[in-house]
Amino acid sequence: MQSNHQHSGETPLDTEHRPLGGSAWCFFHTNLPVQLNKQKDHPTYLRQLAPEIINDIPVDPVKVYTDGSRNDSDCTGSGIYIKTHNQELKIQRRNPDFCSVFRSELIAIDEGLDSLSSFSCSNEIWILTDNRSSIQLLANWHRVRDNIGMNILNKLKSLSVSYRMHLQWIPSHVNIQGNEIADALAKAGADDASVPSASLTYLELFSRAKSRNKTIWIIPLVHHWHQGSRPGDCLSIDCNRHDQTTLTSFLSGHIRSLTFTDNSKCFEICPKCTAEQAAPDHILACMGLSKQDLISNPLLTLDFFKVHRLMDLI
Repeated sequence: MQSNHQHSGETPLDTEHRPLGGSAWCFFHTNLPVQLNKQKDHPTYLRQLAPEIINDIPVDPVKVYTDGSRNDSDCTGSGIYIKTHNQELKIQRRNPDFCSVFRSELIAIDEGLDSLSSFSCSNEIWILTDNRSSIQLLANWHRVRDNIGMNILNKLKSLSVSYRMHLQWIPSHVNIQGNEIADALAKAGADDASVPSASLTYLELFSRAKSRNKTIWIIPLVHHWHQGSRPGDCLSIDCNRHDQTTLTSFLSGHIRSLTFTDNSKCFEICPKCTAEQAAPDHILACMGLSKQDLISNPLLTLDFFKVHRLMDLI
């Protein structure tokens, strides 16, 4: 089939896909600008491209706009907007947490195909999505192995007996009304407080575990020596490397006078009071300071060490 969508700078992909049995009737059609890159192409170009795409779609066929969304809390949803010349249907769906936007888009396509039974369809059905990857996946139908992809292909195959099926890419956020409605429905589905019952895939379980581990690692530990300016820092002060290393080591308890006798820590006698071992806590107490003073004002503490001639000890 020769596509009607032609303009400079791109070559549309418009192919007929037939089932494995080798039948000659058309399975479904995909239309995807091969050279388009949403991340690199200027928004003005995408806005100019949108009317060209929409104008090539006949008025009478059923149009199924689909979209997937994922919010900052890793909650996901799908949106479906189905429109004919005298009917419309809006569907929002809450998907499992950590579900990818790609899978949410496939879920939207799958549910959109299910919902077509309530429409009096013409001889054509257009699935309109702003997700290129979903069209590319279905275009390579002979490589599809996941359940939802197989469900979509089976429904497309069943519908193609009576209707001419089209999968059409459209640019997002360029004021295409159907796409904007589907996008709003998908976001509303992601924000829905209901708990989805669908199971997660392996990749989604991996994403959830990765997110949980990331949260654990980026939160600073409660130990006092982790109260620096960044997670993992002990102290960050404006002084030379030697003094900064000295203060950091002192805060962790590893000073020069530390030795081990019978698996017990031993320190030299404090030169200031000559009464007790010069453990880090004792040194601070002997100068009338605390660990919090060292953390909040390390330069002042450093001056105390130098005035009392304790730098060689620590």
